[in-house]
Amino acid sequence: MPAFIPITIYLNCKPMVVASISDAAKALEQPWPYVAKPRRLEAVRMSRECLAGHCNQQAAIDAFKAAAIEQGLFTQRPSSVGLTKLDAVVRDVV
Repeated sequence: MPAFIPITIYLNCKPMVVASISDAAKALEQPWPYVAKPRRLEAVRMSRECLAGHCNQQAAIDAFKAAAIEQGLFTQRPSSVGLTKLDAVVRDVV
């Protein structure tokens, strides 16, 4: 089971699914709108550290998401009808 839910980003108007840290590293090698932004550089560093076994996957994917959001590349799927209903039930219970 993966450590995180796969996400989709759009690079050069093409969707790219990131389902692992190696996918994130490959995505970070692509031309981004702003290559030298600090969050992107941090994501590159974190993905390399993670692939080398020096940090956890969640920290690396969080850095990747932050970089993608900063550059407007991150898209989040809307919740399904079932998840929306489940969220409502949980809110009522809690």
